[in-house]
Amino acid sequence: MELQASSSGKACSSVMSLVTSCALMAVLIAPAAVLVAAICNRGFSAQSLFIAAIGGGVCWLAAAIALSATFFGNRFGAPVQGVLVGMLFRMGLPLAALIGLPQVGGPLATGGLGMTIVGVYLVALVIETSLALRMVPSPDAAKAT
Repeated sequence: MELQASSSGKACSSVMSLVTSCALMAVLIAPAAVLVAAICNRGFSAQSLFIAAIGGGVCWLAAAIALSATFFGNRFGAPVQGVLVGMLFRMGLPLAALIGLPQVGGPLATGGLGMTIVGVYLVALVIETSLALRMVPSPDAAKAT
C-alpha cells in the first residue's frame, strides 16, 4: 500500500512539473512574441500586440502539446513515440496556422503574422526542447527501474 501511495505522490509531482514547465514556457514566450511582433510591425501598436497574442498563442499551444506528448510518452514507456508525436504537433500546428490564418482575412492577413509566428516558433523551439530534455530519465535512473 505504501508503494502505491508514494507512486501516486511521485505521479502528482510529475504532473505538477509538466504544468510548471508549460507556465514557464508561457512566461518566456510572451515577451518574445511582443518583441518579434513589434519588430515585424515596426513598432508597438494595438495591431502588433494582437499579432503577438495570436503568434505567441499558436506557438505556446504547439509547444505545450509537444511537451505533454513527451511527458506521456515517457510515462507510458514509449519515449521515442512521445517525442515523435510531439514533433508532429510542434511543427504541424504553427505550419497550419501559417497557411490557414491568412486565409481568414482581416487583420490576420496583414501585419506580419507569418513572420511573427516563424520568429516566435524559433524561440519556443529552444525553450520547449530544453524543458523536454529535463524530462528524459538519466541512464542510471533507467537502469534502476
